Amino acid sequence: MHKPPALVRIGDPSLRQRAEKVLDEGECVVFPTDTVYGIAARPDNPEAVSRLQQIKGRSDAFPPPILVADAADAWGLAVHVPQAARRLGEAFWPGALTLILPTDRHLSLAEQVGTIGVRVPDHDEVRALLRMTGPLAVSSANKHNHPPAVNIDEAVGQLGGEVGLYIDGGPTPGPSPSTVVDCTTDPVVIVRLGLLTEDRILQAAGAADA
Repeated sequence: MHKPPALVRIGDPSLRQRAEKVLDEGECVVFPTDTVYGIAARPDNPEAVSRLQQIKGRSDAFPPPILVADAADAWGLAVHVPQAARRLGEAFWPGALTLILPTDRHLSLAEQVGTIGVRVPDHDEVRALLRMTGPLAVSSANKHNHPPAVNIDEAVGQLGGEVGLYIDGGPTPGPSPSTVVDCTTDPVVIVRLGLLTEDRILQAAGAADA
């Protein structure tokens, strides 16, 4: 018989320590973000990231992006930060923007591709958690090819007891994805359109050259 999933609510004083303990043990944590619920693992633990992928039913060929508390944390993970990336981060972080940057760090299976996707979420409690834990590999908390979870019941219903800790922060805004921009090219390339439009991205990326 499976034990019921461990759950803690946003605002619980034990939340951050419990989450850090679960992550340190190589397990996954589910928490709300500014878009949908996410499932997180330590990005410098390949086994933990692979476990995240297995829980979702997704191939390691698609490494999860990394959430960080602040832009400085994102820049610290890259071998080079183009000016366009800095301008985009300044314009839209925290928010629904994922930037692809070059890296030589072994994070979130990035050694397979030499790049990482990074984002600063617009969620105060999650950013506070990230300041304690450091960057986390995070993907949407749902089985692959299933709808993203926008509340804790949907996340638990899909992922069940495979997750070490669920953090209930109430309903999230919805499944509109972040806009993904590849900053390893010049000019930048929009890989996926989301909440931010193409015009806003291109204008901000080239603002210094306008």
